[in-house]
Amino acid sequence: MKVLSTFIFALFVTLSSHAQGLIWSATNWAQNSGPPGANWAIAFDHVSDRFHATPPSLNPVSRIFSMSLGTNDAGRTFFASALNESGFAGFVGGISDGVNGYVRFQDGDPSAWRLQSEQVFLGRTSFSPDLAGYHITQIGFHVINFYDFYIASDDVYFRRLDYTLDFYGAPVPEPGTWALLTLGTAALLLRKKARKRD
Repeated sequence: MKVLSTFIFALFVTLSSHAQGLIWSATNWAQNSGPPGANWAIAFDHVSDRFHATPPSLNPVSRIFSMSLGTNDAGRTFFASALNESGFAGFVGGISDGVNGYVRFQDGDPSAWRLQSEQVFLGRTSFSPDLAGYHITQIGFHVINFYDFYIASDDVYFRRLDYTLDFYGAPVPEPGTWALLTLGTAALLLRKKARKRD
């Protein structure tokens, strides 16, 4: 009885302890010309059609991190979840469905964005291009560097953003794990019920 209850408790602890573990981290960058010191409107989204015409910032289905960045945001981390981003479920659904869709990043002008396949954006293999098999509960957008620089020969100011998207959650438990947990709980309850009769 003690062994069974200890096993069930350990299984619950194991499953819940992975709830906010780091699953994957993808480092990327963006750059374009623009006046120094100005804020930069950004947004991410997920699409299955590479010719999807709606800008990421206007795509309510899978838009996340639609905001304005300044150079003073370097070093900051922002978090998206189902609680604060209406497009979170759509983004996560697309990036964990096992199909190599597309992640778009809008950098500045709503009419311009970078489009990359999930495999390239995440840095994964063609055998596992996205995060299928994981339950993603939160995404962190970490601004590594964000700065202006000037190229004198072209007389142009540029803005450079280096960032990571960090995906938190846990592997989806195998059906066998849930079956074992259910059977163990049922056995524990039946044993307890039988003891009460005695």
